[in-house]
Amino acid sequence: MARELAVTLRHFFPELASWLGDVQDPRDPRYAVFSLKLLLLLGVLMFLSHSGSRNHFNDQLGDAEALAQTLARLLEIEVDVLPHLDTLDKVLRRLDLAQLEPLQARLIRRLIRMKALDDWRVGGRFLVAVDATGLYSFPERHCEHCIEKCIEKRHPSGTVSYSHQVLVAFLVSGDGYALPIACEFIENPGLVYNKQDCETKAFHRLEPRLKGLFPQTSFTLLLDALYADQNVMRPTIANGWNFFITFLDTDMPALWTEAQALQALAPGQYATLTLPEDQGSQEVRWVNDIEYQGMTLSAIFQEDKDKDGNTVRRFAHLTARPIDSTNVWSMAAAARCRWRCENEGFNVLKNGGFGLEHVYSRKPTASKAYVFLMFIAHTVQQLLTRGRLGTVFKDAFHTFLTYGERLLEALRTQPLPPDLDMPGQIRLTTS
Repeated sequence: MARELAVTLRHFFPELASWLGDVQDPRDPRYAVFSLKLLLLLGVLMFLSHSGSRNHFNDQLGDAEALAQTLARLLEIEVDVLPHLDTLDKVLRRLDLAQLEPLQARLIRRLIRMKALDDWRVGGRFLVAVDATGLYSFPERHCEHCIEKCIEKRHPSGTVSYSHQVLVAFLVSGDGYALPIACEFIENPGLVYNKQDCETKAFHRLEPRLKGLFPQTSFTLLLDALYADQNVMRPTIANGWNFFITFLDTDMPALWTEAQALQALAPGQYATLTLPEDQGSQEVRWVNDIEYQGMTLSAIFQEDKDKDGNTVRRFAHLTARPIDSTNVWSMAAAARCRWRCENEGFNVLKNGGFGLEHVYSRKPTASKAYVFLMFIAHTVQQLLTRGRLGTVFKDAFHTFLTYGERLLEALRTQPLPPDLDMPGQIRLTTS
């Protein structure tokens, strides 16, 4: 198993190490003992090993002579001893985040160019789920960028919490991947402001960044009902993208009424699918040519029924593309992939050993840098555990935490074999 881990790491880390080497070092080179790309790669390994904190990772490393040899070979530099993670933290406090942020996008673009993700496209577009989550909160102001939130509903005293949040775009697939490709931090500009920052404001900053990072890639954005607004739809359409936005009668009553009226006029726009093994059935209805603020939209309505014909779930989504009998099922499945960002995305990042809500640094710049390194590690973990190791992962490791422990142990105790060949094409499948 250690050899299998090493083979896969060898596939990703040399190129990743090269990209890390492109990050500009803020230190005076005369006094920099450890290479910046060594420090950054150790940060990625801290998250891959699910250490949970910088101190725990330092304790786990020990002497780690074999790991030093492995990193020296991967990075093509001299590594006599490994640095303490406090050194990484001090460097991240001064790092230009604009140098670090694009690394995750470079990794995803590399996979796209390799055609490893071609099967993920729906209607020629990649599915990107966008949602926000909390990072950490404090009972007192942590910095001038904290978001203030009154929690008087839970505390009659009117207690205020101070939090940090992030909006993340995940490239998702129907078979369970959620690769973070870009993010936007939700934070106030300073102690003085007219209105606090929020998720929708962050989206309007994230959307042009996505376009800049992936100028030739077409996306379908998967969004919740918060984004059912023309100011979200228009730039998405202008980019040549599509969207699926959760459609609720309570948020858009007039448009909902129009869609229901159009549905009654088109009874033939209906399809049903019987699921195997008495799992019930799925029904879809759709309508096109819904006029909204000068745009022409479509709506798709889905019902999941049990074997007795009782409705157990309902879904409704707005989209910018016409629906017909040839694409309705693929679009219906795509619209329901947004929850991947919750399960395989935020849930794994928070509860799967990465510690998204852990305060890795109280310094604002360093804390953001750790998030970027975490996203790289999260992507590499999915490529490891769901790709090359996918067929044996559950039997070999059982949990991601066990996998992280064994990964670090293998790297600590077993240098890369001298005869290790580069692996072949990446195949993101567990079949």
